[in-house]
Amino acid sequence: MSKKVSISDIARSLGVSKTLVSLVINGKGDEHGISRETQKRVREKVQEMNYQPDVLARGFRTGKTNTIGLIVSDISNLFYSRIARRIEDYAWEHGYSVVICSTDEDIRKEEAQIEMMIGRKVDGLIISSSQKTAESFNRLLKSGIPHVLIDRTLPGMNSANVSVDNFGGARMAASHLLSQGYGRIKTFAVAPDHISTINERIRGFRSAFDEKGIEVEDEMVIRAPFNALDQTIREQLYAMKEEGTLPDAIFALNNSITSICLKYLRELQVSVPGKVALVGFDDMQHFDFTQPSVSTIKQPVDLIGRKAFDLLLQQINGVPVPPSEWSVSLPVDLIVRESSVRNNGQ
Repeated sequence: MSKKVSISDIARSLGVSKTLVSLVINGKGDEHGISRETQKRVREKVQEMNYQPDVLARGFRTGKTNTIGLIVSDISNLFYSRIARRIEDYAWEHGYSVVICSTDEDIRKEEAQIEMMIGRKVDGLIISSSQKTAESFNRLLKSGIPHVLIDRTLPGMNSANVSVDNFGGARMAASHLLSQGYGRIKTFAVAPDHISTINERIRGFRSAFDEKGIEVEDEMVIRAPFNALDQTIREQLYAMKEEGTLPDAIFALNNSITSICLKYLRELQVSVPGKVALVGFDDMQHFDFTQPSVSTIKQPVDLIGRKAFDLLLQQINGVPVPPSEWSVSLPVDLIVRESSVRNNGQ
């Protein structure tokens, strides 16, 4: 068995003191005046030599493990994986590691993961929650456990949070489709029904119709279960094609739904946007070069990650956060591409 690498080994290989290496590993390089270049050299050497600190032992000794937990509904969703990458980058810059879990929109699984993270002595949590209420997080707040909620908000929430203007983004998307002359528009959403982002987007969608004096009927909104998203959307689109009830346009309420709709419209040989226009919520890099390119509401993913980590780090370091910065709502943009622009010649 190979000998476990120690801080002394790293210090010796760099020709620096053990104290300097320890300060950098523990994220205290800046406050002790260690140059960014030296900190970079230490971190590179840590990776090169595969140094594995005993984080639990250090946590009991110092009260900190320099580890944070990130809990999201589905890390395979590109929206969450992009946020996770940004948070990892910011965490690494400050000497932190990130432990990531997916809840699959299961409330009990989420609660178990929170307890597991706390048991592992993480210094703080960033969570995109599937909970119905803020009760669990108000308890975390009372217990003094640093945490930030991202993407979704909850009734009675007092926790620090970072979200986007879901209502305004959906309203922009629906208004754009209406301005292109599309009248029969359906929205594909994901269940469960209580998720704030989805409900805000549906409200924004309805608002654009209300402004035009157009009634939104219940059947215009189709909800697909999280664990049967692909199957449900496929069945719905195939049935509508068979019955001749395809809409003029579809508003897909997240990037997974957008991709699934595009896949099955193509499989059904339904022209986009000639027969059915498509707008999605949350932009993905590949939407710029699909055939056709896809119009979307773009969320500021980098900023969500940075704001969330900054809010968490302030709590971990005991820095008071002004009330005006405790709850952050970021703007979104409408990116118009081929999939939603009506060609009057068709």
